[in-house]
Amino acid sequence: MNIRNKITTLFTILTGAIILMLSIFIYHFSKRSVDKEFFHRLSVRGGIAAQAHYEEETLSAAVYNEIREKHLQRLPEEREYFFDTLPDADSLKQSGILLPVGFEDQMAKNTRVEFIIGKMYYVAIPYEHEGKKYTVLMSARNESGELAMKDMRQNLFLGIVLSVIIVFVVGLLFSAEIVNPISTIISRVKKISASNLDMRLPEREGKGEIADLTQTFNDMLDRLETSFETQRNFVNKLSHELRTPLTAIIGEAELALDKERNSTEYQEALSVIAREADQLHHLTTSLLELAQAGNSVNEEFMGEIRLDELVLSVKKLVDFTDPQNHIHLNFEELPDDETRITIFGNQNLLKLAITNVVQNACKYSNNGKVTISLRATEKQSILIVEDQGIGIPQKELRYIFDPFFRASNTTAYKGYGVGLPLAQKIIRIHRGEIKFTSMEGAGTRAEMRFPIQS
Repeated sequence: MNIRNKITTLFTILTGAIILMLSIFIYHFSKRSVDKEFFHRLSVRGGIAAQAHYEEETLSAAVYNEIREKHLQRLPEEREYFFDTLPDADSLKQSGILLPVGFEDQMAKNTRVEFIIGKMYYVAIPYEHEGKKYTVLMSARNESGELAMKDMRQNLFLGIVLSVIIVFVVGLLFSAEIVNPISTIISRVKKISASNLDMRLPEREGKGEIADLTQTFNDMLDRLETSFETQRNFVNKLSHELRTPLTAIIGEAELALDKERNSTEYQEALSVIAREADQLHHLTTSLLELAQAGNSVNEEFMGEIRLDELVLSVKKLVDFTDPQNHIHLNFEELPDDETRITIFGNQNLLKLAITNVVQNACKYSNNGKVTISLRATEKQSILIVEDQGIGIPQKELRYIFDPFFRASNTTAYKGYGVGLPLAQKIIRIHRGEIKFTSMEGAGTRAEMRFPIQS
């Protein structure tokens, strides 16, 4: 069932149920009102009948009978029963009258009793005359009330049917008004493919879910287009980066094999091949790490990590690979509570990401001073790496996380442009963020934020 039919069906069922309950409510209280009015009429006639019966020897009895005959219309199937005491249940049972439960208790309290058996209405009225207590039982059928309630049932049923039909039609129109914009979005999105990612959904004016949905689709298409463009650039640059050392290796090998050469020439050729092969090894290793970092980290390799200890291990690693570095650790703002610098993650991956950032700071500052600071807020641990190196041109700062991108002022430095994209991916899968601020010729500041392990 599509969403339009679902909305219409639910809307119709809900409204129909409400109308049905309202109709039952109206019918119930209308029936009570009709019964109350008819019982009142029976009571009046019962009182007059009692006076006419028990006071027939007085002048008032004649007057009561005259009033009764001239002004009170006889009710359908009207009957009168007079008892010198409480009605006898066995005798009434033979006449088809079943007294209700508690009848005798109510009559003993000198209270009028009203009850219905089938279509017959009964009123038992206590009457006292000359110190004696009597009981008058009046019965009749409320044909006018039955006709009125029958008409009401028919009218309510017709009203319910018509209301449900009207609600169904209105529901169809209403659901169409809701679903049509979504259908338009679906049909437009179906036309978008990898070859025409520049297409966008028409923006809707105002605010609302449809406008938000349209904006969300357009934002997604922006990201997809950027991702596809980045992928194309990535492939183009990758083919270039891989082709260069491979071409050098193949060229040197072919040149060495072209004719007999002395040992010195062979050593020179092998040196070039080894150097280019080493570059190719580093490049493929970096690409593999970049690809693997795009996947979620398995929980079994995750654990609690203290950032100060992690920074010390990074410093030890950089000291081993680059003994000429000038890294300065600033732990002056460390919180007293060690849990505020404890995060949850994979130690090896985080060590790789932070090491890439620190090594970049050392490299592009020509082993100048690099400061690593650690601090914490109530919800985040913050790691800051600052250098006083060549900096990044302001216009190029937004591209530093694109694979293979290298700033225009880094041509004199060896690199492939995959270290920062790798670091960003690792930090993101740890629910953290990395942000760079830089000024060309003055230095760069990298700020990494991680959620505190709760």
